[in-house]
Amino acid sequence: MKRHFSFPRSSRIADLIKEEVARLFINSIRDPRLQHLTITDVRVTDDLSLARIYYVSPDKKEMIDVTTALGSVNGFVKREISKNISMRKMPNIEFIYDDVFEQGMDFEEKLKNFLPDNGEKK
Repeated sequence: MKRHFSFPRSSRIADLIKEEVARLFINSIRDPRLQHLTITDVRVTDDLSLARIYYVSPDKKEMIDVTTALGSVNGFVKREISKNISMRKMPNIEFIYDDVFEQGMDFEEKLKNFLPDNGEKK
């Protein structure tokens, strides 16, 4: 009997990858440029060929260093994930800065300018 899952396979794989990547950044990766990095999301394409790992870093001034450091650990992360998640072919990994928090703050600032202090429209 074939089971039907409510989430596509790519979503389940993304969740597994997110857990593994978080574990790696906590336990194995010692690069000081990546100490305060937070993994916010992982999205895997439907064909499982690419895993996009979204992250935030508290210090925007050091983004070039963070990007460089992520490039240097990319192969290590992929190898370690493939050891713990059995798949025929491991997806390529791409790290992407997640600007959702900045977008939210920009939206909040625009909303403050639109509404007076009592919360009513101008």
